[in-house]
Amino acid sequence: MSLTPAELMTLRPGTRMAKGHTVIAGLGLGHQLIEVAKRLPVKRVTVVELDRELADWIMPVIQPHIRKTVDVIIGDAYEVIPKLTANVALIDIFPGYGDGFRRVEELRRASPKIKKFWGWGTSEMTGKAQR
Repeated sequence: MSLTPAELMTLRPGTRMAKGHTVIAGLGLGHQLIEVAKRLPVKRVTVVELDRELADWIMPVIQPHIRKTVDVIIGDAYEVIPKLTANVALIDIFPGYGDGFRRVEELRRASPKIKKFWGWGTSEMTGKAQR
């Protein structure tokens, strides 16, 4: 994750989908969390992050920019997300660009209580629809 304009733009399609209870998998530098929390349709956010050290470091820095309830769950998204109930899940946990469709589809199938999924690297720029 970087805060370059090009990378921030790749997060926009997912951020625009956020509403109700939104799950964010992969905290990164917190930019998507901040932007999702700004959206009026979003009532609550759950962040699933594998790295406790990252969450402990970045959350106090970004917390002043967030005016929504945010729960942070430390764990493997592939184990945690299927147990959650939410309107939208925004997935940004891939080691590289390109394998997202398959991985997001696996999570979607395993998570019947989450209505919509979006994955970084699977934006509409590819021409494939999100569910």
